[in-house]
Amino acid sequence: MSESSPIYGPNAASLSAFPEPVRATLQLIEKNRSIEVAQTLTHFVASFVHPDFVCNLADFQHLDNEVKQAALEFFEFCLTQGLTVEEQGAILGWITPYMQRDLGLAKPN
Repeated sequence: MSESSPIYGPNAASLSAFPEPVRATLQLIEKNRSIEVAQTLTHFVASFVHPDFVCNLADFQHLDNEVKQAALEFFEFCLTQGLTVEEQGAILGWITPYMQRDLGLAKPN
């Protein structure tokens, strides 16, 4: 497993315990000022943790390889290891304020 990287923002303590594929993707959401990158990754992650969100994989077409690799590793982790209900809730709690504040998306029900 890769070395742990810090997570900043809401629920940072709970997210720091996540495996690297999850941390890496969330860090890209946190640090990217590019609305295209942040929005694409936010929708991607949200689609794994709440049924009201979907992701169009074609949105990744023009993004750089770092973003694509992080998303691929996140997907592989979810497919092979899975996220617990508690982990899904922690991720949703982490991305919800980001979606509302920076992307103008509605709060999930």
